[in-house]
Amino acid sequence: MSYINFPAVIGAGLMGKAISKHYSNQGHEVILIEENLSQIEIASSELAQQKITISDDLNLLRDRDFIIEAVFEDLTAKKLVLKQISDFAKDEALIATNTSSLLIKDLIGAVTIPSRFIGVHYNNPADFNPIVEIIRDEQTDSGAAKVVAEWVEKSGKYPVFCSDTPCFILNRQSLPFINEAARCLNFASPGEIDFVAKQKVGVKLGPFEVMNLVGLDVIKSASRNLEILGEGYASSVDLQKMSEKHWAIDTVTEVNREVSTEIIKRLRGAMLFPGKDILDRKLCSEKDLDKICKLALGYEKSSSEWLQLLDKSIIDQLINSFLSFQSDLS
Repeated sequence: MSYINFPAVIGAGLMGKAISKHYSNQGHEVILIEENLSQIEIASSELAQQKITISDDLNLLRDRDFIIEAVFEDLTAKKLVLKQISDFAKDEALIATNTSSLLIKDLIGAVTIPSRFIGVHYNNPADFNPIVEIIRDEQTDSGAAKVVAEWVEKSGKYPVFCSDTPCFILNRQSLPFINEAARCLNFASPGEIDFVAKQKVGVKLGPFEVMNLVGLDVIKSASRNLEILGEGYASSVDLQKMSEKHWAIDTVTEVNREVSTEIIKRLRGAMLFPGKDILDRKLCSEKDLDKICKLALGYEKSSSEWLQLLDKSIIDQLINSFLSFQSDLS
């Protein structure tokens, strides 16, 4: 296969609908498969203006040359869906997962032709966010990865090749920041933390706005998956205990100077730590990390830029403080 013409998406949740919409906007006739009838009704209403066929019939996958699953971030659920896809897909089809945190090596056993399987992680909101992470397993055919990368680029997005590591690059960079924001709740409100993050730390959306946009269930699940990396990647206890679907973000126009200084220190350390870790481990290029931070995460300056701008002593102090806060207040 030299190009992708007939895509299909499995799962009509938030990500599945956005990915389908993106493909439709590129002129493709898209198949969107969903087993839940109420979800089908919702998707049919929301995507009525798009060239998307929404159905629960897996037989519609038989003529598709690219099929991506976008179901809930759960290993068992995704493996089941991937097995179902393999039962209906033609041998030439590329099968992809939109997982944001699970390892490709843990999913690849669910498909019948591993060489045609690849991670293609669209970031929320998928129809607008320009970054797409591409993750190969050692069994993935290099030609298949090239086809996907070229297709992603022609669709107006920026493909980033990532190592098969928990949460890949984008979530590895962003989740410590989000979880540290949750730890700051013991001395500041969501509105105060978001205000300082946007006005002083330099992000377009505050961490609590991001959590509400992406979905707390997704954030909590991805954060738990990231903990396997050890020091610096622990999930916030307060975040995991959160039972509501959204944070109530208070309107703030000013924050106490002492509180603001503490938030800045905590969030800056949480931004620097994963950036340094990613670059030290050579998980992606500095150029790609810069693109991820600015285009996908909305950072005014990327973690790699801050690592170049700040003195090493300040970097070490911020990172060590972040690690000590995380250890004390997880």
